[in-house]
Amino acid sequence: MAHSGQFYRSDGELDFHEISLELKISESKVRNLIYEVELKYKNDQDFVEQLISIIEKGKYEVIGDNKIKFSVHSPMLKQYFEYEIRNLDGVSDGSFAKHIVTISRTTFEKLLLKLYANSDGDNAEEIINSLPEELKEKITDKESLIKEFVREFGKGFSSASGERSAHMLFDVIDPAGFLKRLFGYS
Repeated sequence: MAHSGQFYRSDGELDFHEISLELKISESKVRNLIYEVELKYKNDQDFVEQLISIIEKGKYEVIGDNKIKFSVHSPMLKQYFEYEIRNLDGVSDGSFAKHIVTISRTTFEKLLLKLYANSDGDNAEEIINSLPEELKEKITDKESLIKEFVREFGKGFSSASGERSAHMLFDVIDPAGFLKRLFGYS
């Protein structure tokens, strides 16, 4: 029923509310049933690819200088997200809503560094070499590249005025495009 496309919203996410109305059961029951199906039968989850998709679709919000909220509608993906954060001794806050995961910028940085270290991607050098000279002065290796990405991700999208300084990493490449290149998805 869910895979027929009937209950997908325009953004590609399952609409738990519509399913619950059709089946006449609660949304939490629908969410739990879908989670169980994904747990049993869906072994091809690519967390990095799905995280990139969340960023690409704009399903995040930067709060102040230190917090990032991600909208994660897949219960399986949310569980994996929180698992990875716990493994980094980070703290996530999912108390606001069932599909929201809030983490600090520092935890996001640690998460990206860990995911990159565990990936087959070895594109940091290529990305650094393609940067303007002004950026190359402060970005010299994969760690400084990821740190700059997280810094700009937090600063570049949280300013009320929307003004951005010159020679930013995101002037050269968008956040989702950056992660796709870094992890070898382009």
